[in-house]
Amino acid sequence: MNYWKISDFTEQIKLAFENEKIHMNTIDGWFKALESKRIHYIMRTEDTKEKVYDELDLKIAIFIKKRREDKWSLAAIHEDLGNHFELRGFPTNEVGPVAFDGDLESLKEQLSEELKITFNQMAATQIEEIKKHYDSIIEQIPKLPSPEEQKETRFQEMVVRRRVEAALENEAIELWSTKPESERLKKVGLFRKEEDFNKRYEFIRSYINENYEKRLKKEFGL
Repeated sequence: MNYWKISDFTEQIKLAFENEKIHMNTIDGWFKALESKRIHYIMRTEDTKEKVYDELDLKIAIFIKKRREDKWSLAAIHEDLGNHFELRGFPTNEVGPVAFDGDLESLKEQLSEELKITFNQMAATQIEEIKKHYDSIIEQIPKLPSPEEQKETRFQEMVVRRRVEAALENEAIELWSTKPESERLKKVGLFRKEEDFNKRYEFIRSYINENYEKRLKKEFGL
């Protein structure tokens, strides 16, 4: 089992992160916070009562460092530690919270920074939720067709209208042909009769006008 004082312990953590810069006071602050909240105890030497760190503490420090890189708050890390490590209990002769023996102002700054990070995380989450809400509303708004789509729609409508007119015209012509000659023909001179084209035109035009709207709605499914 390896044991390290805080300075050597910090170097071990740096090695785990390829000599990434990390301050000894930061490491010390992490473990002082764990003790002040009675989450995890740091062993002491018998003679000087100086803190010494072992391999369990090293794993915990590496875990905290990774979580901090993932933007976890210390409060969330503290709650999660017990799910990953068998944390060290406190000696039976120690009752109540462990007194904080570090720089109080430094601790205040650290807690203030934690609050800022937590607040920013909450704000970012709320902003993302609002953005998703408005994105879903925007998705439900019908999109305007492109100029090409509008042109195609107008062309298709024109084709349908012409088809309806042609069909009605053919129906009108068929009906006109079934009428008696007295209605279809007119006298030309004394002995000859021919089709009355004016009456034929008016009949076809009236038939189309009377049936056009109804037939067009049927074609468009209205």
